[in-house]
Amino acid sequence: MNVCLITGIFPPDIGGPASYVSRLARALQGESHKVVVVTLGDHPPDAPFPVWQVSRKLPLPLRILKLFCVLVQKGWSADVWYINGLELPAVLAGKLLRKALVMKVVGDYAWERAMNTGLTSDAIDKFQHTRQAWKVELHKALRTCCARQAETVITPSQYLKTLVCGWGVPDERVHVIYNAVEPCSAELPSKTEIRNQLGFSADDLVLMTTGRLVAWKGIDQLLQLLPHFGDAVKLLIVGDGPEKNRLTALAHDLKITQRVRFLGQVSREQGFAYMKASEAFVLNSAYEGFSHVLLEAMMLGVPVLTTSVCGNPELVTHQENGLLFPQGDLAAMKEQITSVLSDSALRERLTRGASCMILQTSWERLLRETLNVLCRFSRSTL
Repeated sequence: MNVCLITGIFPPDIGGPASYVSRLARALQGESHKVVVVTLGDHPPDAPFPVWQVSRKLPLPLRILKLFCVLVQKGWSADVWYINGLELPAVLAGKLLRKALVMKVVGDYAWERAMNTGLTSDAIDKFQHTRQAWKVELHKALRTCCARQAETVITPSQYLKTLVCGWGVPDERVHVIYNAVEPCSAELPSKTEIRNQLGFSADDLVLMTTGRLVAWKGIDQLLQLLPHFGDAVKLLIVGDGPEKNRLTALAHDLKITQRVRFLGQVSREQGFAYMKASEAFVLNSAYEGFSHVLLEAMMLGVPVLTTSVCGNPELVTHQENGLLFPQGDLAAMKEQITSVLSDSALRERLTRGASCMILQTSWERLLRETLNVLCRFSRSTL
């Protein structure tokens, strides 16, 4: 099988999609399949297969045109195209060449873009059925059209499958393949070493959250809760984004700057080290398709607390492998955080339950199910 993988980010870029596509490409090559990757980037990657980059520095119209041309030139011999981003040029070029298109949908980028630009304040479910500004409606139409053009769509959760079916993609063309977590092969620093680096003591109770610093991640609510806990409770925030300046100003206004560390974007191994140094991982998000960071925290034996929205309840069963609370309910979030910080037996029970969940989300399962889908559509083109 000859596969063209299309992605917006690829190593050395940091992020879940970059790691996923890189590992999938290597696994496909290990199974004797031919692989070519088309992506955005300005730094040549170290990969044992062809990776064709289009510069992010190009103006948007020129970037789309260049992507289209590269896809036509480098993807023409592929049996199947697996689209993990760059949907518009990928669908246009793929349809021109009459390629079998498999698309992975991990969220609604029309909603995310509208939220980031302040063009909507609607929750994602309401957004699907509410008339928006014309620019937003254009993005909604583009994402719907692209998804409908794929022979099949892969989503990492049942929640996202329901979302995609709402765009008019038939149920039988949407396949749920749950994400897997890749074990950490690096030797991590000890909890004491990390805490010393952060200026925290062994007696401190450390919470951690990670993700792009955008409004729907609810990090401002975590900061607002922190003064309601004792001074020993500290907060690590890993990630970067447009909300960073507002969040740092909020921490200053709340007089908690000595208890909060804004750590920026870090490597996967460094993020794991910070997780291991924490008592609990909190994801106070208004939207998650299927959270990879929750899986990583579970793998590392760190209790997780998250909102009972979107794909989170598919991963977290309350009081079994984590704790759930209603999104936007600060009192409930405070209660759950207090419980997990004060009850070591609860923390141990949750981490035991999480280890069972991790066994069900192996990379081998993900690879096998993804290969089954790709091979099915590859054969139809031969």
